[in-house]
Amino acid sequence: MTLKQLEVFVAVAETSSFSKGAEKTCITQSTASQHIQGLEGELGIRLFDRGRGGALLTEAGKLFFARARKILSECDESRSAVRRFLGMEDVVLKVGASNIPGTCLIPAALGRFQAECPRVRIEVSQGDSRSVVQQLVSEDVELGFIGGHYEDESVQFDVMGEDTIVCAVSRDRVDAAKKSLSQAELCKAPLIVREQGSGTQQAVYEALAKTWISRESLRIIAVLGSSEAVKRALLEGAGFAFVSSMSIDEELSSGSLTTVRIPGLNIRRKFYAAHRSGRELSPAATAFLSLMLANPV
Repeated sequence: MTLKQLEVFVAVAETSSFSKGAEKTCITQSTASQHIQGLEGELGIRLFDRGRGGALLTEAGKLFFARARKILSECDESRSAVRRFLGMEDVVLKVGASNIPGTCLIPAALGRFQAECPRVRIEVSQGDSRSVVQQLVSEDVELGFIGGHYEDESVQFDVMGEDTIVCAVSRDRVDAAKKSLSQAELCKAPLIVREQGSGTQQAVYEALAKTWISRESLRIIAVLGSSEAVKRALLEGAGFAFVSSMSIDEELSSGSLTTVRIPGLNIRRKFYAAHRSGRELSPAATAFLSLMLANPV
């Protein structure tokens, strides 16, 4: 059974004529007859009574007609859906993002993307960098924007920009003249850190590995699951934390938070745009990825 057979069957049924049905489907009358004969042969029953009144549906034909027309309608809707997909109309683009890309970088790009692709809706699922990579691999999202790079051959990572990670603290907690902490003082300071899958925390531990400081020597008082949670703890005077400078820009400007320098410790990390290797991106994903890569941090 083919779509062409169904198309010819519906056309003949609607016009009650093999000649008119053939004309409607742009084929010859003999070809239309062959399509109907093939369909009747496969189904094992006659679909039309041929006579002076034209081609009239049998009872079996009437039963089959409703279903055939529904199938063709769904095929038309499927073709339209693909055309909308290619033209980026009424399309949903699913994106995964770690904290900083999800709260800073993607929102900053939405205005430009909306101007370029007004019929695309972006749905952003936030998590730590590792969980975003897992979402990509499991095909829950099409693109990922993260602050960490992981060895995974199934995912392609493109550098999107850089970020500075600073040691921040509430201004009320430290002497205004205190501009730095020695590495020994850092080990004694109450420290708030991000969870293990965080790109920020990965960059911090990689930087600490180049000094004499080990994770075990740090006085970690809390492990929190988001940059916003860490920032809230800092504002409440809970301790020190290594955070993205982007995430506390307003608090630094207002003076509610300040940064302290750790001699010998300068932490920068890259942001990455990630997608599945060897897989074709949708037009919407291609457009958004190009926009993000063309406007690096």
